[in-house]
Amino acid sequence: MALLLSGCGIPATGVVQAGDPATGIRPTAVLYFIADDQLVPVYREMTEPVQVSTAVELLIAGPDGRDRRRGLTTAFARMSTPTFSADGDRVSVQLSPHSAPLVPIAARQLICTVAEARLSDDPDAVRTGVTVVVTGLNGWRAQGSSRDCSA
Repeated sequence: MALLLSGCGIPATGVVQAGDPATGIRPTAVLYFIADDQLVPVYREMTEPVQVSTAVELLIAGPDGRDRRRGLTTAFARMSTPTFSADGDRVSVQLSPHSAPLVPIAARQLICTVAEARLSDDPDAVRTGVTVVVTGLNGWRAQGSSRDCSA
C-alpha cells in the first residue's frame, strides 16, 4: 500500500505564501435610506463590530455619493446624535433636546437602523426581534420593531 501512495506523482512542497491571512466575515452596518417613499436597506462594511451609535452617526450623515446616484435620500434634517440604552431585545433612543420630533418616515429610518445594529450586537435577539422606542421633547414618542424592517 505504501508503494501505491508514494507513486502518485504529486511532489511534496513547502509553505506557499498567498497573501494576508483570512479574517472572517467583516461586520456590516445596515442603514435605512429612502427611495420612492419606501425604506431601502444599505449595507456598509465596517472595520469594527457594529455599535448602535456608529450606525446612527452614519445614518445622520446621510447617503453617500453612490447612494445618491441610486436615488436614495433621507428624511433627517441635521440633528445631534441621540443617546441610547439597551436592555436585551429593547433599545431606548432619546433624541437631543435640540431635535424636533421626527416625521414618520424619519422615525422608521432611525428605528430600523437601530434595530439592525442591535441585532448585530446581540445575536440572541434575532429569535425575539428588537423593539426600539424613540422619545423626544414634550412626550413625543415613536416605537417599532426589527420585524417591521426588511433588510
